[in-house]
Amino acid sequence: MTQSIRDRYEAAHDEGRPLIGGHRGNPAENPENTMRSFRSAIAAGCDLIECDVHLSSDSRLVVIHDHTLERTTNGTGLVRDYSAAELRKLDAGDGEKIPLLQEVIELVLGKVGLVIETKQVPPLYPGLEDKLINMLRQLGAVPECAVISFNHTSIHQLRKMEPSLQLGILEASRPMHPAKLLREAGADVYSPHWGATDPQLVHEVHAAGGAVGVWPVDDEAAIAWCKFVKPDSIFSNRPKEVGAELRAWAPV
Repeated sequence: MTQSIRDRYEAAHDEGRPLIGGHRGNPAENPENTMRSFRSAIAAGCDLIECDVHLSSDSRLVVIHDHTLERTTNGTGLVRDYSAAELRKLDAGDGEKIPLLQEVIELVLGKVGLVIETKQVPPLYPGLEDKLINMLRQLGAVPECAVISFNHTSIHQLRKMEPSLQLGILEASRPMHPAKLLREAGADVYSPHWGATDPQLVHEVHAAGGAVGVWPVDDEAAIAWCKFVKPDSIFSNRPKEVGAELRAWAPV
């Protein structure tokens, strides 16, 4: 039976375990943010997969992490300067193409939850939020998706546009009042770097009615800290191995 992303969080909490997310799919074994990587993460038993979204020059939602092409493709320059068709001609690793967001959504529906990070950090993409909400509605994907961003203003805007959508704010450091940031953005999930979280932070976010999702949990130090802190979800570049370790923690 299809589960909403909120239902997934609630069920995992009731079972005393974290949700396991594939950060950009399963990049330890596949080129990141490609359809092959996402399929691999689903096959590995992930509860969630995470992808990154930009706008092409013809305003298509495309899945790639960086604003530039050099690190993950054989192209050069800014993503925003190319049409979707031009971007799709590039090699994103081992012959994989840069996916369209619609392809990723259609892949995951009914299988896993999808967490979409909007890359609304300079340079910004005017109109990205409108296009994203319209796509999620057209595909009937709002319940099974969440949107996260370092741009808390963008998340606040999305809350006004679609009150039922699960939303999260990303943070790389430990703020004084994480629950206040969550409330001000209208978000449901506080998503910090794993090293910027602690038991008090988790307690504060839970007390405010939110959930905590950490990233990128890839090594033994991060795993050990997550077993101590007990966030609600973890995102890993090695979801198969890390997921097996974290699923084994004893329920509280």
